[in-house]
Amino acid sequence: MSPRPSFALPSSRPLLGRRALLGWMGALALSGCSREGTTGARTKPLQGPAPGWRGLLYLKQERPGSRRDLWIQSLDGLRHTALTDSGRLAGWNRHQVEGPLNGACISPDGTRVAYAERHPVASDRAGLAPVQAWNVLLVVNADGTGRRILVDLRDLPSLPEGTRASSFSWSSDGNQLAYALELPGPGCELLKLYRVDAGSGQVTDVPLNPTQGKSQLLVWSAPRNELVLTLQCGSTGAQRLGVLDVSTGHLREHPAEWPAVSPDGAHALVATPAPAGRKASLLTLDDAFTPESSLGTFTGRLNWYNQRPGGLFTAVTPEPPTTECAGVTPPPRRFHRWDPQTRTHPLVRQDATAFTVLAFSPDDTQALVNILVGRDDSQPGFCGEGWLQRLHLVQRDDLESDLPREQLLARSTPLGPSTPWPGPSHSSYIGWLH
Repeated sequence: MSPRPSFALPSSRPLLGRRALLGWMGALALSGCSREGTTGARTKPLQGPAPGWRGLLYLKQERPGSRRDLWIQSLDGLRHTALTDSGRLAGWNRHQVEGPLNGACISPDGTRVAYAERHPVASDRAGLAPVQAWNVLLVVNADGTGRRILVDLRDLPSLPEGTRASSFSWSSDGNQLAYALELPGPGCELLKLYRVDAGSGQVTDVPLNPTQGKSQLLVWSAPRNELVLTLQCGSTGAQRLGVLDVSTGHLREHPAEWPAVSPDGAHALVATPAPAGRKASLLTLDDAFTPESSLGTFTGRLNWYNQRPGGLFTAVTPEPPTTECAGVTPPPRRFHRWDPQTRTHPLVRQDATAFTVLAFSPDDTQALVNILVGRDDSQPGFCGEGWLQRLHLVQRDDLESDLPREQLLARSTPLGPSTPWPGPSHSSYIGWLH
């Protein structure tokens, strides 16, 4: 293709009441935090990852308007630099999969970014669906140099009407990218996969037997040459976790809901329907999807570490459906560290109600965390005022400790303004750049 210029773990903790929450919010005010969550002077500077990290990549959308571009925010939260300026970035949320927004993907070494744009075409004969679709895939170095087109779907012969260009993923060695096209089919989309050489731009088909479902490409392990992905027919169909042998096209599947796949693509936390709710299991993604550990019924999530083994469980105590303020009162949470060697999950923070962990830095020294920072008196209601959340960069050691919230906030870096809770999470943040 020629480029063109241009889990809930068992918990006996009762639902945290408004008085207790107001108590710790009062402590925040005493430490220099206003109701809007503005932090005072830090008691200790935030230690950054190893030298060489350029900052955090995120999507910025003009409002009002539809222009969307990639920006880099420095790790001190103060400086913002545009990485793209076309306004054409195609970004969309992942469906039933934890993780950052689709539309941009950072190379494993953090030095390059692949991103998708939607460019105007002379006619609609290419057949691409207009919603959440891209037709040009580009790559750029983290410093803004070396920008070039890798895939231009405008060069393809006519595609079936309604074809959708979907997610894409780097191989773990950074040499290739895989991307998906979803073609309209009887009752469910038909999946086509391709791989492109990141150096030459040469595109080849990935052999794949007829496969149905909207896809989300997650991890491509170069040593095993296996691509982990999810598949789902429609918005209500059962979700499946798939492991594809990229060389042969052999695809093995396992039922799964909201899977959390390890960065090396070798393990996954999955949920499957059970009579008493959803059953959570940790699996090895081998031929048999061998269970490593069963966690029983759960409500929660797992954030995998990138370098160290295991990850951090957020165990959520579900609210009874009869609770009058269900969904508008923060449910109690606890943090447990999953140790794959001992297959244990020791408690590391008893009260994690205020924290929502989004991701860990590539060296596991920091975490992106949404933190409840105050009450929102613009949203009065039967259950009291609403809540405000704010995205912070937090030391992992501070997060996985009993450090009081007010001290953790004073030691962390706020990355944006406060927003209402419950509300959209900061999925516009994509990851760390070298």
